[in-house]
Amino acid sequence: MWNDSFFSAPQLKRDSLGAHENLSEYSGRKGGQVIRTAIFVATALSAAPPVSALAQQLRLSADVGKTEFFEGEPVYLLVRLDNVGTDTAWVTFFGLGSLPVMLSLTRGNGNPVPVHMPFIDWLAPPNWRGDPIAPGGSVINTLVLQDLAGDEQASRSHLFLFRFTPDRYELHLEFSAHAGVLGTTPLLLKAAPVSFRVRERTAAEEAEVKELESMRDMAWDTIRVDRYARLAGYKDALIHWIEQRLRDQPDDPFLPFLLDNGVYGLGPILMRQLDAGKLPRFDPDTSEVVSRLRLAVIERQKFSTGGTRLVQALSARHPEQLAALANSLGSSPSGDMARYQVKVSLLLQRSSSRPQR
Repeated sequence: MWNDSFFSAPQLKRDSLGAHENLSEYSGRKGGQVIRTAIFVATALSAAPPVSALAQQLRLSADVGKTEFFEGEPVYLLVRLDNVGTDTAWVTFFGLGSLPVMLSLTRGNGNPVPVHMPFIDWLAPPNWRGDPIAPGGSVINTLVLQDLAGDEQASRSHLFLFRFTPDRYELHLEFSAHAGVLGTTPLLLKAAPVSFRVRERTAAEEAEVKELESMRDMAWDTIRVDRYARLAGYKDALIHWIEQRLRDQPDDPFLPFLLDNGVYGLGPILMRQLDAGKLPRFDPDTSEVVSRLRLAVIERQKFSTGGTRLVQALSARHPEQLAALANSLGSSPSGDMARYQVKVSLLLQRSSSRPQR
């Protein structure tokens, strides 16, 4: 998401407050002072007594879906803030990339893994009580972990900006639930640690990664004489690969990734050719083929964090499909995400219909 590479293009996401957040924005902008001020206010209240009742009412969790990945496999991180109590809970903005949410990883030897956390700017109105979470309600976020954490690598040669080398890892997630909410006492929530292992690739996995990296080169080619022909063939090659993989290996972990980041990431030469009208423009959001493939992958992988990630990606572009998805996906992580995004869409609609003051 924060990577300018082929598969990891910045995207517009919707936050839990019903607003939009551009996750490609970093903290160097002046607007970052808004969050820092809010954190300072919360720090000034640190002498207040803890709110143990609310701490028992709110549950923070993180999940990556399984305990072992091969090197280069996308790791889909799913985080949830659940209200398991009987009263409405009021919390600050909860979103991956916001300062109140703190993410850290360590290797097997205890050394830290670099986390490249962008900051989302937000401004709380006067007398803001926070964001309400009704009893039984949740706030859910997902992302591809290699878009956020790991060792740097050449993005022009790989699928992600960051990588996890073979090792054991432990992920920690914390949420300063009252940061910036005036009149509250500090409340720090901690999720249970998440442990996973990254191993070396098998020969078949190596071949798959190399094939995907080769397709990526089609969209970013700046050297070959026949690059325009390669650029024009990128979309067809990608769709063909996804269709074939869905038929032969429908649980492939790359499928949600390709149907989100993959169909949007384009190299600069390809973008110029499209803008100049020299190549036919392909819009994945209006493509019936892409829509069919997305829905098929979501249904197949609805219990995985990857399928949940694809539901979140779909919600930002096709909110009209969410209600039907919420029903068809039933009691699954993807169904939970669809139901949560339905609520976000309703908040967006109400917000846009309010008269401007």
